[in-house]
Amino acid sequence: MAIVGCGTISQLNVPGYLRHENCEVTVLCDPNRERAQQKAKHWGISPRIVTEYDDVLNDSQIDAVELLTPKFMHPEQIIAGLDAGKHVSCQKPIATTMAETDQISAAVDRAGTKFRTTENFLHYPPIVKAKELLDAGVIGEPSMLRVRTVRANHTDDVDFQLEPEALVWRRDADKNAGGLLYDDGWHKYATAIWWLGDVEKVISMVTKTDDFMVETPSAAIFKFKDRSCLGVFEYSSADEMQIRSKYYPADEFFEIQGSKGSIWVTRCTGEMLDLPPVMVVKGTSTEGIQVPMDWIEGFNRSARHFIDCIVRDEQPNMDFDFSRHTLQVALSIYQASEKEQPVDPRSLV
Repeated sequence: MAIVGCGTISQLNVPGYLRHENCEVTVLCDPNRERAQQKAKHWGISPRIVTEYDDVLNDSQIDAVELLTPKFMHPEQIIAGLDAGKHVSCQKPIATTMAETDQISAAVDRAGTKFRTTENFLHYPPIVKAKELLDAGVIGEPSMLRVRTVRANHTDDVDFQLEPEALVWRRDADKNAGGLLYDDGWHKYATAIWWLGDVEKVISMVTKTDDFMVETPSAAIFKFKDRSCLGVFEYSSADEMQIRSKYYPADEFFEIQGSKGSIWVTRCTGEMLDLPPVMVVKGTSTEGIQVPMDWIEGFNRSARHFIDCIVRDEQPNMDFDFSRHTLQVALSIYQASEKEQPVDPRSLV
């Protein structure tokens, strides 16, 4: 395995690969050699350090790459990796435009290797447990999904460090399709699609601020295809509120309401609520379900899933079609707000 990009998110994505018995991280690639060297020392490994992606592509000993690079680089790097015969896992989002996904699609079709978009939420144990309960019919037929995101401040210092450069390119409108609703929101849209299926209609109201990344308060409503079910997505910020978190100072709350009851996922990125991570509420009874709930577990299990799928010759989740539809949904939120009318994400091509 080669890790391409040793910035902030590598702190979360790489440990799972290091722990896998069938994976050896032999190359770190980053334009900042010193940063790659520091990460290698921190992880206790002695990989080859390179500063050019071509050095990874031309290395016949590399089977797979994990792309942890800025979003605007993803399409070109995905295509180059697949054309070089590597298995490719790329940090979300897959691209910034639908036209770019057409080029990726052609590369995926001609490749003999695996491709996926890296999505830690789909491997986070509380979200996985909610999927199991939903599929088992525990709450009956779902009719409403609520996803609330709040961004606040840390309660105290944490070991997780944000690279200064991480905010520079993110705030460049020419290199991003949007702010937090595109970048962080992707996780929530992917989760909703995984739980309930494709989205056929989006209505939204997006708040623009002086900071390109900050788009709060904002809200969107989804209509899921072939279901009498809606999804409500709320995005807010609380600059004067502190939140417990080992990682980013944010947290999410998920509620799926069904005909027999509801499922709550009470924590995700942070640790805001002192509740069991998963709860089943049936009006007259409430059951708390304990599963691993450290946010990094989703990253660790995502890494394991990718390697296991390569070894077993199986397709990892968040494949091209799933990734493409998630991008359609993310972009349709902006379009629906701008047009002040509903948008079918599938109409974005």
